[in-house]
Amino acid sequence: MPERTQAKADIVPYTAEYAQVVRSWIDSEETYHNVCRGKDFPPPDDIVDSWQRDSVRSYILLWQRKPVAYGELFNRPLEMAMEVAHLIVDPFKRSEGYGAKMLELLYRRAADRPNVAKVLLNLYGDCTVTLGCYLKAGFVIESTSSYTVGLRMVRMVH
Repeated sequence: MPERTQAKADIVPYTAEYAQVVRSWIDSEETYHNVCRGKDFPPPDDIVDSWQRDSVRSYILLWQRKPVAYGELFNRPLEMAMEVAHLIVDPFKRSEGYGAKMLELLYRRAADRPNVAKVLLNLYGDCTVTLGCYLKAGFVIESTSSYTVGLRMVRMVH
């Protein structure tokens, strides 16, 4: 992880004030597809707000008090798991370790919950940079996704 991401960075709960910033990070058709399987680029203005649900915990990664990444956790009780969704990093901060940092912090939040044995995420598309980020964060390939083209990845809780 680059030295700058070793600085104090933490996740805070998402609030609507970050909606347009996060939406602006969806900067291409490929990003839109990889983040949420979106098809009609550009995404609607309210795309990030549309992801918010009572069962979803959304977070922003702040570095030097500026948002650099967004991600969500939602409960998969039948699998004794939490799933990471809609992970996205500011395009100007990609490949600098912020995605792996965000995944590590989301993993810690999920692992601290009772009855959680694993943390899941899905990789849509064939982005080797994203795959590298997920592997760097300790996730391994579990299988192919059962409902769309992609990989299902897992990190067990110890």
